[in-house]
Amino acid sequence: MNNHQIIELEIKNLRNIKQFSIELPFEEGVYAITGENGIGKSTIFSVLAQLVSKNALKTLFKVIGDENSEIKFKFDGKENTWLKKLGKWTYSHQKEEGIIFHGFFEGSFMFGSRFSDVHRLILNRDYPVKEFELRDANIFIIKNLGKILRNNENFYSGLKKIKTKKLAQEIYRFEGQPYFIKREGHWFAQFFMSSGELLLIGLLNFINETINSKKRKKIDTKSLILIDEIELALHPSAQARLLLFLNDISREHGFCIYFATHSIQIINHIKPQIIYHIQRDIAGNIELINPCYPAYATRNLYTNDGFDFIFLVEDELAKYIVDKIIDLNNLRINKLVKILPCGGWEQVLAMHYDMMDSKLAGKDCKISSILDGDVKEQCEKKYLVGSKYFALEKHYLPIPSIEKFLKKKFIDTPDAELARQIGDKFFHYESINLILESYRNNPKSQNDKDGKRLFQDLIKSVEKQGISEKNFKSDICMFIYQYTKDTFRDLEGFLRGWLQR
Repeated sequence: MNNHQIIELEIKNLRNIKQFSIELPFEEGVYAITGENGIGKSTIFSVLAQLVSKNALKTLFKVIGDENSEIKFKFDGKENTWLKKLGKWTYSHQKEEGIIFHGFFEGSFMFGSRFSDVHRLILNRDYPVKEFELRDANIFIIKNLGKILRNNENFYSGLKKIKTKKLAQEIYRFEGQPYFIKREGHWFAQFFMSSGELLLIGLLNFINETINSKKRKKIDTKSLILIDEIELALHPSAQARLLLFLNDISREHGFCIYFATHSIQIINHIKPQIIYHIQRDIAGNIELINPCYPAYATRNLYTNDGFDFIFLVEDELAKYIVDKIIDLNNLRINKLVKILPCGGWEQVLAMHYDMMDSKLAGKDCKISSILDGDVKEQCEKKYLVGSKYFALEKHYLPIPSIEKFLKKKFIDTPDAELARQIGDKFFHYESINLILESYRNNPKSQNDKDGKRLFQDLIKSVEKQGISEKNFKSDICMFIYQYTKDTFRDLEGFLRGWLQR
């Protein structure tokens, strides 16, 4: 291939893009596409996916676009134009060879068979897979997953994968071939690891398959890799290590890698020449800035330069609880406060340690971890005086977790008054008694130790009433906080004292 090859793309009348054109180098290396939310980055990446998957437009834009929509690619003297005719995307140069590259498109949460499998497993965290049905994961995935997330290549040495596609599909009805890890004596599918682990396993799997495909097919040309929302669910130190990893594999295996990002951490580690920043001008038209300096690219992505206080919690429900306490006690006055869900309690402490050690949040930012109440004894037993995480500022919710609290009050040791009040407030389509009876009669509920199955049943019921999952989570957290307010006095006192330092 010749040096300095260029991929030209032109989009007309697609989603919120009236007209846009961009020239992208097709060279080994890592390139960033930045811009505010809603500017069109995901649309551009989904269009570019046609260059690595011949049915991408028909799949990703099946019901998007009209007779005025047009997509045009130019590369190495070839030109491909796609038009929407009679509701279908049509290639207008049938006799000409299509432009296609070896590679893949990773669209994060929106696409990929592993997310179809999430719905199958969402209520079955402890899936009954047998150890003899598993094999060790590829060393490439084990090594790089540990290196990127934990800065320890051996951290995921126990990661395994279902032996064959036939076993995964015919016996367990998976669409993909998922990974499993053993924790506390049980095998958990990748879908129930942290969001960062889940997404990174998927990305590493794609990359490993692409490397093997190049070797197997003896492809000596460059491959095109497209990654949307690259930093999703990764804390800043992992983002930086992921960028180093992508730079290394791009040189080693001949990859041209484009990714979309909002991450200041990532943008600050790349050169202006490889930042392609998309913004709207005063007339509402999309324009491209390249080269683009990091401060310019990020100036509108965030409304502040940092936070005065950061609280790290395990999940979204814990975030709602802490957020409500801070708001109801007027503790945000004259300060910027951020509450970040991070995953399991050990992941919370790992992120806390990384942020303190690297000063990523700034030297004046005060950071504290607030963990679910049921891990207090385990945490304090594991991290004694002198251990790595002992000195971290941490506190605990007065309840184990929202899901476990509700399971205890509804099922294990029923609280009739609480059930009546919650039923009257939230469940008008079907009674709380009916929901709980259905839950008790479901054999799978016997394994619902953490209450997540019960909580999903409650969410399904309120959604039938037109209440969103997000609103229900927020409202139920507020209700539980007010119902058990006396138990939160200690946490309120901690927050008040910490935020007035």
